[in-house]
Amino acid sequence: MKKIVPVLLGLTLAASLTACATKTVKEAPTAAPQTTAAAMEETTEAPAETSGAETEAAAKTEDTVTAAATDYFKNFPEDKHMASVADLFAKIDAGEDMVIIDIRKPDDYAAGHLKGAWNIPYGAAVAESLDKIPDDTPVYVNCYTGQTSSQTVALLNAAGKFATNIQSGWNNGISQEEGYEAYIDTEEAVIPDDTYEVDPAIAAAIADYYKEATSNTIASFNFKAEALKELVDAESEDYTILSIRREDDYKQGHIAGAMNIPFGKGMQEHFSEIPTDKPVVVYCYSGQTSSQTMAILRLLGYEAYSLSGGMGKEGGAGWLGAGYPVVTE
Repeated sequence: MKKIVPVLLGLTLAASLTACATKTVKEAPTAAPQTTAAAMEETTEAPAETSGAETEAAAKTEDTVTAAATDYFKNFPEDKHMASVADLFAKIDAGEDMVIIDIRKPDDYAAGHLKGAWNIPYGAAVAESLDKIPDDTPVYVNCYTGQTSSQTVALLNAAGKFATNIQSGWNNGISQEEGYEAYIDTEEAVIPDDTYEVDPAIAAAIADYYKEATSNTIASFNFKAEALKELVDAESEDYTILSIRREDDYKQGHIAGAMNIPFGKGMQEHFSEIPTDKPVVVYCYSGQTSSQTMAILRLLGYEAYSLSGGMGKEGGAGWLGAGYPVVTE
């Protein structure tokens, strides 16, 4: 799959954004080493040629992943792959068939989780378990706040699963719902040995996604509000801000310089408006729908990040929670 070459997020802010830098770029040597003609004759080899079959295979892989990512919003359901805790509990009470996946750390899972939930921690474990996750049964995913589970839900759907995010995760959703204690336990659920076929190209793309997500200095691709504020204040043009909030909310106030593509079915038709030569920071209301969008953009080759906490609200998390201003023009 073709990847977009990352650019630095504002060279003038390199010192202040060390904690949020993307990748370290090694400087070129100041002088090329001296090489004798004889040595060049001994060591210089003709570049390996790419066969037509290899080129065709690479193109097919890229097309497969691109098609799956594009179809995500093209065939977007009304529930937006999200379920409230109350709705989930009602489905559990009704005895509906489902699989619940908890992607929190093992220690937190062991302390208490939804009954029957499988523990598949965020990262490589999800990629390695793709063929264990059913593609014929609804799958509900929870993390801590709904952000990394939203990423995971987008990727699972691209892999052919019927995955839904449990809104607000464990911390802000499940554990805050009245009577939640009746739905949790501490017994570890064993993942069945059944397997389900997953397209190899998509499986490889998802493995690459989690490898980058867990090694990138911007952890889990969640971009901190204070780092974005410094870039906005510097009026840097080395990045794109994408608001996926509703158009009316965007007009009432948005982060300076942000473009607007409202979240929902058909939004992929506007992705061509997003510059491909610079990183894009996506934000929504709480960081959950932007996490879905960011994951899909990454499958399409963008260097995308999600604003942690989203726009948020005063006294809470996110951009407004940090007391940062918005504009209307």
